[in-house]
Amino acid sequence: MSGTDLPAGGNCMTSKEGLASCEELAAIFRALGHPARLAIIKQLASRQGACCGEIVSHLPLAQSTVSQHLQVLKDAGLLCCDTRGRNCHYALNWQVLSLAECRTKDFWERLNAAQPDQSGQSAGAQVVSSSD
Repeated sequence: MSGTDLPAGGNCMTSKEGLASCEELAAIFRALGHPARLAIIKQLASRQGACCGEIVSHLPLAQSTVSQHLQVLKDAGLLCCDTRGRNCHYALNWQVLSLAECRTKDFWERLNAAQPDQSGQSAGAQVVSSSD
């Protein structure tokens, strides 16, 4: 998934577009679902970018392991890679991260709106009166 693959207005609904949006959000969650990848994201957030060797020097992991994690993050569109000679320079793709944040917020808002209140009604449901 590249940084432009995420559609602008998708939500996790029952529609085909909503399902695609859920799949995209799940792909981002999978990419972020490992402590090493979260550490890489956190590390890159504090700088303009870094090559693999610089990232390895801050983690207790082998270079090959870090490279695999970088590839997962890159495939999810969360990182940009700029080849400089023989080195790849990685930086956060802030556009995709921002979109992921919005999608995540929307997902939780929709989930919370569907949560039943004390009367058993979902928070988003309207109570219809049958009196004439």
